[in-house]
Amino acid sequence: MEQTLDQNRHAQKHDQKQEKTQSQKQGQKPTKRLLISGAGPIGLSFALGLKDSPLSIVIVDQHPRPTIELLNEDTRMIALSYRSVKYLEKIDIWQALKAYATPIESVHVSEKGYATKVELFASEHNLQSFGALVPLGRLRLEMLAAIDRCPNIEYRDQATLRNYQLVEEIAPKQSNRKQALCHLITTKETEKVSEEAIFDWVIAAEGMHSHLRQLSGIESFHSDYGQVAVIARAKFEQPHHNMAYERFTSDGPLALLPVGSHEMAVVLIADSRDKEHWQKASNLQFANEVIFRIGYELGDIEMVTERHVWDLTLMIPKSVCKPCLTLIGNSAHSLHPIAGQGLNLGFRDCELLLPFFESGNIPTLHDLERYQRERRRDVVKVVGATDFLVRSFGIDWPCAPQLRNIALRGINLLKPLKKRIARFGMGY
Repeated sequence: MEQTLDQNRHAQKHDQKQEKTQSQKQGQKPTKRLLISGAGPIGLSFALGLKDSPLSIVIVDQHPRPTIELLNEDTRMIALSYRSVKYLEKIDIWQALKAYATPIESVHVSEKGYATKVELFASEHNLQSFGALVPLGRLRLEMLAAIDRCPNIEYRDQATLRNYQLVEEIAPKQSNRKQALCHLITTKETEKVSEEAIFDWVIAAEGMHSHLRQLSGIESFHSDYGQVAVIARAKFEQPHHNMAYERFTSDGPLALLPVGSHEMAVVLIADSRDKEHWQKASNLQFANEVIFRIGYELGDIEMVTERHVWDLTLMIPKSVCKPCLTLIGNSAHSLHPIAGQGLNLGFRDCELLLPFFESGNIPTLHDLERYQRERRRDVVKVVGATDFLVRSFGIDWPCAPQLRNIALRGINLLKPLKKRIARFGMGY
């Protein structure tokens, strides 16, 4: 039996070699290979953007593949900007999500204790919405289902890119081009495998604590905000009419984002010294804090879900590209959630990086210089705006609230400024 298997393997390898030789004789270029490390929304969406390309794509995810039940039970919501919705339409995912999405038709910004408010309406910009809220679990579910339908994309769960090194590409007249020799580890109970494979480019979509970013030696700037985000969903007595709320208080900002008709995705920012308190807080304590900050604009809170508590850190790397490597998503930037731009920045990374790979060719580091400049400019603008909001509304000088109130009034009076703020939220 073993001899027969060995003969079959030898014959299969011989056939593959013959096919490869025949392809080369016919002038066909060997398929380029792309590795994506990380299977969150950013990594999956980038792969889906290349589903029609001639590239061979492998996605590695260190976690077990989530079950349908688990993804359906994931109550976390994500805010998509108008531009992100358009991007998901482009990669053919939005149609499957529309039934689960709640549009954001207006935005209400105010500071606790002051009557001045800024309200932005999508209808004033000839739009139906500024974006939408979708369940994170549903988004991943639809993306994974789409990945399964793509013949050029392979998804490997419980697999990790442990290490990689640059090697010379074995191709005529291209000896100056590098490839990545990747050391992959599969840790499934039934399949523990260590292997090395050659890829033409690697995409790191691993999150803020990116292993590849550290492995490649890319330095990054980190700043601890000294705050945590307490995230949950809450059901209010009154309907929200698809309005999102951004409320600034002396205890930290509060964001309420519409879900369905009466529910809101809640992002409550608190001092990091209170992290343990919010991890253990009861539903009533959490509901009381939300009402204390927002008031009874939407009536009382009837229900809250389980909370997720996250430390808030600013992280910007010195570069997002190295030979055979590009960082995207939270591997390339991590910022304060006050304006809800983190994931949307990641989708913009994908949107602008995809054209360099869609034809099936692999860019050089020189080719990606323009991409790096454009992404750096975008990230710096968004980080600057969000950081300014965090710092300015955190000032507790005696006259600071009055000055902020005057600034909010000025936004209402200056229509061009109000329009620019709206476009910023939309992702432009």
